[in-house]
Amino acid sequence: MFYNILNKIKINNIIKKKILIININKKEINLLKILIKLNIIKYIFKKNNKYILILNFFKKNKLIFNIKNLYKLSNKKFLKNKNIKKINKKNKIIIISTNKGIINNFDADKKKLGGIVIAYL
Repeated sequence: MFYNILNKIKINNIIKKKILIININKKEINLLKILIKLNIIKYIFKKNNKYILILNFFKKNKLIFNIKNLYKLSNKKFLKNKNIKKINKKNKIIIISTNKGIINNFDADKKKLGGIVIAYL
């Protein structure tokens, strides 16, 4: 699921490998779109049944190193819209799975949604 993609991106950043080839499902494509908005991924290509990700690295980009997976099937963390507003004041980024799809905390605040926390950046 989501933790697999985030861990592979983090590992590729550590070993400074810019290309990542993975199998993903439809829900995970939305996660990749958010990572493109955050400038972590440059491009996504589909070849055969696999996706090729071109990762965007910066020498001082601590965003990738600070990715923390919070999505666990046994211990899901829920956020209400009230709590998302508090997080937005601190300028932190959280990726949330809502009934409207996977979005970041800023979009969730605009749409007044809460949901399950996937990752914390």
